[in-house]
Amino acid sequence: MRQLKIENLKKEIESFKVDEKNSYLNSYQEFIEYFDEVSKIEKHHLIISSHFVYGWMPTILKLKLTNLDEILLILNKAKTDKVLNTEELEKLRFSINNSLVGASKLLHFINPGIYPIWDSKIFKYWSGNKSIYGIQKPENYLEFTNQVNNTIQHTDFTEIHKKINNLLNYNVSPVRALELLIFQSYN
Repeated sequence: MRQLKIENLKKEIESFKVDEKNSYLNSYQEFIEYFDEVSKIEKHHLIISSHFVYGWMPTILKLKLTNLDEILLILNKAKTDKVLNTEELEKLRFSINNSLVGASKLLHFINPGIYPIWDSKIFKYWSGNKSIYGIQKPENYLEFTNQVNNTIQHTDFTEIHKKINNLLNYNVSPVRALELLIFQSYN
């Protein structure tokens, strides 16, 4: 897998652009605010948020609530700044359309300070692969999450983060700033 290198990110920030009419960027703050106001995630929150996350995706949501209590425990754990393990990610993936991409988006909105959004562009940039083989593996998402959280600790990342916030005209977490930069940098 490819390492996230601050030198590459410094080059990529130079071409970072913001489309003020982009509905993803305009809805982002609303989704973050939704979870900021939720102290404990319940069934209601899971159903509502899973559907708004899937508004960002080209597929229709198939939410499986057969293990609801366990999924709610996992989501509430994620809200407390604890990183989920592969087994928890696998259970969450299974419940949310059998998609680690969808699960990562939900995790990001629950805790944007730890969990990056994971999709095909992010995976291809990070892995260096042209295919998405491996995108559904929780181990890959956890490794990417670890690299993102290590990269944002670099002293030079502060300037990149500040520039992205200025271009967006609102503040995002360092995790979101890095993930968004990667997303827009992948061709």
